[in-house]
Amino acid sequence: MTYRLLLCLLLAGAFRAPADDRDDALLTVAERSAFKATATHAEVVELLDRLAAASSLVNRVALGRSGEGREIPAVVVADPPVATPADAAAQVLERGKLVVMAIGNIHGGEVCGKEALGMLARELATTPSHPLLKDLIVILAPIYNTDGNERFGKDNRRGQQGPEQGMGRRTNAAGLDLNRDFINLEAPETRALVGFLKRWDPAVFIDTHTTNGSYHRYLITYEGPKTPAGSGRLIEFTRDTMFPAITRIANEKYNLPTFFYGNFNREHTRWTTYEATARFGTSYVGLRNRISILSEAYSYAPYKDRVLGTRDFVKACFAFAATNKDRIRKLLADVDAETVAAGRQPREADRVALRSEFAAAPGKVSVAGYIEQPAKQSPGGSSEPRRRRPRMISTGEPKDYEVELWNHFKAAHAVRRPRAYLIPATLTGVIDKLRQHGVALDPLAEETEIAVEIYRVDKVAHAEREWQKHRLATVEATARTEMRSVPAGTFVVRTAQPLGNLVVYLLEPECEDGLAAWNYFDEYLKVGADFPVLRVTAPIRWP
Repeated sequence: MTYRLLLCLLLAGAFRAPADDRDDALLTVAERSAFKATATHAEVVELLDRLAAASSLVNRVALGRSGEGREIPAVVVADPPVATPADAAAQVLERGKLVVMAIGNIHGGEVCGKEALGMLARELATTPSHPLLKDLIVILAPIYNTDGNERFGKDNRRGQQGPEQGMGRRTNAAGLDLNRDFINLEAPETRALVGFLKRWDPAVFIDTHTTNGSYHRYLITYEGPKTPAGSGRLIEFTRDTMFPAITRIANEKYNLPTFFYGNFNREHTRWTTYEATARFGTSYVGLRNRISILSEAYSYAPYKDRVLGTRDFVKACFAFAATNKDRIRKLLADVDAETVAAGRQPREADRVALRSEFAAAPGKVSVAGYIEQPAKQSPGGSSEPRRRRPRMISTGEPKDYEVELWNHFKAAHAVRRPRAYLIPATLTGVIDKLRQHGVALDPLAEETEIAVEIYRVDKVAHAEREWQKHRLATVEATARTEMRSVPAGTFVVRTAQPLGNLVVYLLEPECEDGLAAWNYFDEYLKVGADFPVLRVTAPIRWP
């Protein structure tokens, strides 16, 4: 049985045909081409502009500009209309609404979200009294990686089922993977998105992708925040409460098969997600104390199914957010308050994870997959014996596997939370990076004598190969306490702020994905040298 036939049987009746009375000028490129093509940047901008002209509920905004100067377009759809972050904040306060956001095309070849979010924007803009707009302010940015999108090629994602007329490439114009850049913020696109998150502060953030990897029978797989340095309450709510509810909505309302994102191991005994480092967008947003959702459309499914499935999954997520808006708002406020309180009076037991490791969820789960077989070897290959196990492909015959679900994480190394960090004013690159993330910091007004913890560098290793234009560093260090005279102008970064967990993650030298790992302190990473950022653990009155 072919995949297409099987998926059609699984999803019979799941997707509605386009409405006959819809304005053709508001169709996406995917729809106009009978799902054979995807939009250029200019075509996305044109569609969003037409939506704004067609509906008073739509305001056109921009996240910023790409490396090649293209606008990163977005729309804010709300009833009553919202044009600025201040407007949104007022409706959150006065009407109890929730700001939600979804982006598409962070990888230029993964176009499902780009087309799906354009369709969703049209639905919200043209449906009278759309139920989602009663409770939500919706921000949609369909084409985030604008420059990668314009590098069209039919072979950019081999193995992906369409669009047959080609799609963009994974990276941006500078060759950076934008979904690995959320700590470094090297790309102008990433800085623009993080700046937008600071200004608009969406409670829920959705990042839409298309899978690579295992054969399975889910049209959409999903993941949430999981970096253990962040709020455990937020991680558990998303994973254990929100996702099961969204799964039910997707199944009952859209007949849409969904499951946790992951891949089988070779033996099909484990289903494992990706690592928990905050360089990934959804992990990073979770570390900012906000709900984040990764949506992955199944690359081997037909293009049309992937687009419509992505649209309906985002709608299911928004439906949950609308129904649970008060609960979500309270959760996020509580998590922010807990983070601030932890920084004001750090407890001995309060440890922040700097390195993480996979852990299995309790029990086993059934994952819908296929029977697989070795791929046929290409003719004319090497006569030398194969040293690797053969690549496996799906036979198309369904099979359910009882597996361990490896989508939990625990601390492999953690440190006690300090009250503050002290950063010399000469570390302008570090200071600028903290400001880009939205971290609050203040210069000391006068010289201060204070007891501090100082790290002595014990071991440093740099990656052999460059990746994301960096050779990432791994650091081991030992702390000691001594009195120091800290000069005026030194920057104080308190952990008693909503981004306190992110502060610790960025500034600790042993963090697997902090600023030290991304080479911001390489000048100081010499065995026996002192790390230049100091920790303050004792209570102090700052001058």
